[in-house]
Amino acid sequence: MTTLMAFLKNRTVQQLVIFTVCQNSLWWLASSTVNTGSPLTTLVKIYLVVYGGLLAAGIFLILNHQFRSRIGPVLVVAAVTMGFLAAPNVHLVQLFALLLCLFLVLVCIPQLGLQSIYGLIVFSCLAGYGVPVILFFLRNHYLALQFLVLLLPLVASYLVFFEPYYLPAERDWRLTLISPIILLIMGGIAFSWRVLVVMLIVGGHWWLQPRLNARYRLIASGCLQLIAGLFILL
Repeated sequence: MTTLMAFLKNRTVQQLVIFTVCQNSLWWLASSTVNTGSPLTTLVKIYLVVYGGLLAAGIFLILNHQFRSRIGPVLVVAAVTMGFLAAPNVHLVQLFALLLCLFLVLVCIPQLGLQSIYGLIVFSCLAGYGVPVILFFLRNHYLALQFLVLLLPLVASYLVFFEPYYLPAERDWRLTLISPIILLIMGGIAFSWRVLVVMLIVGGHWWLQPRLNARYRLIASGCLQLIAGLFILL
């Protein structure tokens, strides 16, 4: 019991749980932006919740340990199993369940050069589309272009909030503004109070990251991304 309590009080474990909840909340929210189709069965929901939990936990460990985590890749490999069990006969779902997990394993191999702007772009696309597309397809049994377009702001949010982990070296500060500008453009063509709030959140993240203690940066990125996502997707 003492060991369990010590485990639960561990700061890294607490941050991992919060980050996992943030990511899965964002994914499930994004998948419901087009509320059509039939509800998922309880068993499929369980498989997908476990899949999302293992996937988000793996992402946290991999990024938190600067792509040197040994447990993170194991968790994302385990996540693939859950993704396949959720849709044993749906090859498109299996493909989306596999791609991000495969990338997260490969990104931990420095020789592949995926810890770069190219890796950030691939990660953002796979993380932004992966779970929402799986949920949408299982509910509707088709994939709509309109839905993929609606997910572009989510993809852009990964570019913004996870850029420091793929591009940790100091760069010209003007270059760091590219991703936030992309997010704001995708977040709303018509300027509104929501876009203004997202601008403040992105600006706060940009200002806060270099000033935060390194151990709190990733959890701050995850929480701020969720808040920004609420304003963009709702």
